[in-house]
Amino acid sequence: MPDRKKSVAEDQVTSVLAQGDVPIYEREYSADEEVLAALGYKAEFKREFSLWTSFCVSFAVLGLLPSFASTLYYGMGYAGTPGMTWGWLIAMFFIQCVAMSMAELCSAMPTSGGLYYAAAVLAPPGWGPLAACQLLEASTT
Repeated sequence: MPDRKKSVAEDQVTSVLAQGDVPIYEREYSADEEVLAALGYKAEFKREFSLWTSFCVSFAVLGLLPSFASTLYYGMGYAGTPGMTWGWLIAMFFIQCVAMSMAELCSAMPTSGGLYYAAAVLAPPGWGPLAACQLLEASTT
């Protein structure tokens, strides 16, 4: 039996539409476009990244070399080589846990707002704009 992609009716999607409302399509949508339509968006951009592009964007955003250089003095001075090694490995594990959680949220609601949209949707009723604003403030400081 060939694999069939689930439609929005079969898969749970956090939608901006009222319960039971169905978006009207001008043509047959793919499963990905159906999810975007349920979120209230229309696919306008090509959403494909190669492995190299993903690496380049991630490396640019992380600023790996400056962050390493800024902590090298304190780590070597107070903890030495073992402290630096284990400190980076333990921190890397927990940072990956946070990154995977954020990636899961963003993939469940693939919008240009990313985590801001997820924070607004997942917050209690009436607190969505504040949650998104707090996330924005926390990410820029």
